Amino acid sequence: MVSCKNAILDNGKTTGSVKGEHDGCGEDRTWSRGKRKANAFGLYDMHGNAGEWIQNWYAKDSITKYYAKGILTSPENGVRKLVRGGSWDENRENLRSSFRNVKLPDSGKGVYGSIGFRCVYDKHG
Repeated sequence: MVSCKNAILDNGKTTGSVKGEHDGCGEDRTWSRGKRKANAFGLYDMHGNAGEWIQNWYAKDSITKYYAKGILTSPENGVRKLVRGGSWDENRENLRSSFRNVKLPDSGKGVYGSIGFRCVYDKHG
C-alpha cells in the first residue's frame, strides 16, 4: 500500500514541519529527489512528489475514441492538459499513472506548485 514510507503524497495522517498539514507527508511542498527508496525497476519518485504535465490535451471522449483503440494520442488542441503520476497534494488513489488529472495549462494568478516534469538521468552512463 502506498504511504509516506514510499511516496510523497497527502495521506491524510502524516504531519511534519507544517502544523496540521497532511500534503507532502507534512511538508506541503515537493521534496528533493530520491528521498524514498527506488521501485522494483530502480526508478525514484515516479508516483507522488510532483505530478507530470504530459503532451496530451484533455477530451471527454479520449478513453473510447483514442485509448480503447490503442491510439496513444489526443486531440490536436484543447482547453485543458492532462497531468499524470500524482503529486504531494494528491491522495494515494490519484497516484496511479493511469489517473488523468486535468488542468488549465496557464495557471493565471494561481500557481501549480505540485506539477512539473520528471527529468531522468543515468548515473552509470
